[in-house]
Amino acid sequence: MAYWAAMSTKMIEQQLADLQKRVAVLETQRKPRGSWQDLIGWTKQDHLFREAAKLGAAWRAKANRRGH
Repeated sequence: MAYWAAMSTKMIEQQLADLQKRVAVLETQRKPRGSWQDLIGWTKQDHLFREAAKLGAAWRAKANRRGH
């Protein structure tokens, strides 16, 4: 029998109310300064990032050739 099937309507309503309270608290907590959309393109002109990406690609290619 599923967990929810053994619960009474009153228990489900209580859990729903508790979850709604928790969500309300989470929504009021500090939000991040920016979203992931704000970060798109931030590495476009960063030569160190491009170099790190090249080194990572080379490392992965070598590891793939070795079968790791």
